[in-house]
Amino acid sequence: MRHEVRLRTSDGRHSIFIDDDFCQSLSVPVGSNKDSVSLFVASWISLLADSPLTPEMKPFSTYKRFLSRIRLLGIKGIVSEFSDLAHQLVSQHSLMGSGSSIGDWIDGFKDTPVFFEYNRYFKTGDIKLIDFLYTFLNFGKKLEFVDESFNQSAFRGWLDVEERLSDLKLNDTDVDALHLILSSLLPPFSWTDLRPKFGPGAVQERGVHGRIDKLSSLQFDPVIDRFLLHGHIGMYGSGEELGVHPRKIIPDPKRWNPASGVSSRIARLMFVPKNLKVSRSICMEPNTLMFFQQAVLRQFLELVGKSSMSIFIDIEDQTRNKELSQAGSLTSEIDTLDLSAASDSLSLDLVKKVFPPSWKIPMIATRSHSVYLPDGSVRSIKKFAPMGSALCFPTQCLIFASVCIYAACLYTYDVENVNGDFLGWLTPSTINRVVRMFSDKPGYFGSRLFQPLAVYGDDICVDRRLTDIVKSILSRLGFVVNDSKSFCGSQAFRESCGGFYLNGSDITPLYFRVKGVREKLTPSHIVSQVHLINECWRRGYKKLYRFLHNSLMTWGCLRRYRNTVSKKNSIPYVSDFDQFGIYVTEPKNSHLRFRVHSDYQRDEVRCWTISYDHSVQPGKLLSLVDAYEYMRWWAGRSLDSTPEDSSSVSRNDTGGPGLRWRWIPV
Repeated sequence: MRHEVRLRTSDGRHSIFIDDDFCQSLSVPVGSNKDSVSLFVASWISLLADSPLTPEMKPFSTYKRFLSRIRLLGIKGIVSEFSDLAHQLVSQHSLMGSGSSIGDWIDGFKDTPVFFEYNRYFKTGDIKLIDFLYTFLNFGKKLEFVDESFNQSAFRGWLDVEERLSDLKLNDTDVDALHLILSSLLPPFSWTDLRPKFGPGAVQERGVHGRIDKLSSLQFDPVIDRFLLHGHIGMYGSGEELGVHPRKIIPDPKRWNPASGVSSRIARLMFVPKNLKVSRSICMEPNTLMFFQQAVLRQFLELVGKSSMSIFIDIEDQTRNKELSQAGSLTSEIDTLDLSAASDSLSLDLVKKVFPPSWKIPMIATRSHSVYLPDGSVRSIKKFAPMGSALCFPTQCLIFASVCIYAACLYTYDVENVNGDFLGWLTPSTINRVVRMFSDKPGYFGSRLFQPLAVYGDDICVDRRLTDIVKSILSRLGFVVNDSKSFCGSQAFRESCGGFYLNGSDITPLYFRVKGVREKLTPSHIVSQVHLINECWRRGYKKLYRFLHNSLMTWGCLRRYRNTVSKKNSIPYVSDFDQFGIYVTEPKNSHLRFRVHSDYQRDEVRCWTISYDHSVQPGKLLSLVDAYEYMRWWAGRSLDSTPEDSSSVSRNDTGGPGLRWRWIPV
């Protein structure tokens, strides 16, 4: 694969070619890494030409030195060095207590191709310059890169966390306080109905992909049958009246029988690329457990939404965390905390001790108790739910929000100089009074009123007066605060939920996140590169926009249509960012195949589109699919809905977006 980058420099026009020979000089193995790296390096050079300081003034020698340094350090070395520089650059900015808000001069920039931009920023503090610097230095941080050694390191880290949880001794006061807080703020876990569904991800069973396979492999689970269908929800035999009988919630009720097979309760541990340094551990849950975890999750979110916890938690929206981190970067009143391996560090013992009994039953009844390790052996786990469980993320949110409320109670208790027992003072009325001390909007409200609190997974935005208390509690509970990604006190930088802010200005970097780069284009590649192209337009990176656009449009999409192979590119131009396609101000789609639809009397073009439709192969459980779709519609109905109203929701719930080849009106 060969990429040409055309440059306009101070000494004329030049071209740089990134090909297989260049990748071999980096010792990048042949395969997907080679294809990803070659496109990334060419894109990085194009981004360098988008400097806010007249890029035509850069000599061609700057680009050549940049390529030489990439060869010297290798792709992992150069990306790591530049991302470390980016972190040093923003983390030393200060709102107070130093001679310059920018911090000390960083010598490391002398060896980068953006030394001129850094020098100008150090003198002027121009926000446009640091916005560009932060993107350029971080551009490769999320590069898709496969390295087996990363998996080995990730597995050792996973084992270390399990050993740490085995040795963990929880503090009685912490456990009792958190139990009181959750019991006071959460309503009892009651069921109006049971609405299970299949999740979008992979499951533990090998060869089970998509909802068709998931339907055919759904099996009986004795724990769920006993504690949910006949016990906690079914109220010991009343399940028929409450709508939780298997024939109402299982697509094929005849399979809900031990004689037809019993579901495993063992997840499968896997590792996936996270960045150029590490892999991420995930677990694929057993199909039946995931089916019912989705039902518990739905009720989980509904009950949290009705509780006081909804002030601090919005699992479906990260906006509040971003707003508070932006305010914290401007005032230093709100700190942002990040945890290392948070999902793996949430112990089952902690969940059992702090959640109310009515919540523990459905949470634990749908939990996998062990995992298959990479070598095929089975190991029981100390964590409550690994990443991959539908209940992992929301449980984290509740735990961390309650920790912050606990910290606020300790702070209030000390301020009020109460003489006596803290747990005796910590009554439901006291807890609710402390909750009301958190304001809705950021600002200074005195020592008795806290800044807003927001929790999204392991991203925590909390009043700076509570930060040290929160960190201390988290440590005692077995969690590890990632200080390198946590920003506190007088630092002028804050980050939460993918939003990066410096002195109130948004400097969120643009990452190279093109997926599935192969010799032949794939749907995931097309979607991710189109997204990156449009983000370049939004941010004004015209050179990078032009390069990525040309590389995709000239590459072409090989697609079979009526036994012929069309090399004509099938990606449309659009004028609306909400549509799928490459954004242009005046879309002209003359490159697409054209026809006039005689029935509808309209002009149409043939192109890729995003769709939630699902293709069902003939003869493959059609009746079972229909039963499942009807069940999903019935579960999602409301008093004023019709089947047409809920059909799109059903498709979203049972599958996921895909790339489809179809005719669309011009």
